[in-house]
Amino acid sequence: MVIASCSGEGGAALSRRNYGETIKHLVAPTRYPYQFCANYQKWADKADQMPMDAHMLIALIAPRPVLLQTGTTDKWSDPYGEFLAAVAAGPVYRLLGKQDLGAEKMPPAGQPILHTIGFYMHDGGHGALPQDWPVFLQFMQMHLAK
Repeated sequence: MVIASCSGEGGAALSRRNYGETIKHLVAPTRYPYQFCANYQKWADKADQMPMDAHMLIALIAPRPVLLQTGTTDKWSDPYGEFLAAVAAGPVYRLLGKQDLGAEKMPPAGQPILHTIGFYMHDGGHGALPQDWPVFLQFMQMHLAK
């Protein structure tokens, strides 16, 4: 199981949206280049040409559960790009007999979608907030308490 909190660029947000934090931001020498392989840097100015994107990373988690958690004001992490990646990973989950996100429209803050792929957005910024923990626990109980 994966619970990804505000993973944004380099995580669940679609790089090709080129919104909020970008590959170029991540790999800048004064930022976080140590978090990524050197080949990732070559896409800094051409994310739209990448042969892969975040939805493929999410699909690699299948058939295991994944919950993407984000915040309404965390534009740097691109909540909408994270949602779109969760939707786009759905065919792989369905192929493996699991439930996809089951939504085409991003839910409002505070309304989780909890299937094998889950999405939850709190009202607020970057990181996990105390009110997120009941959603995390509910997701874990759904998938781990058998």
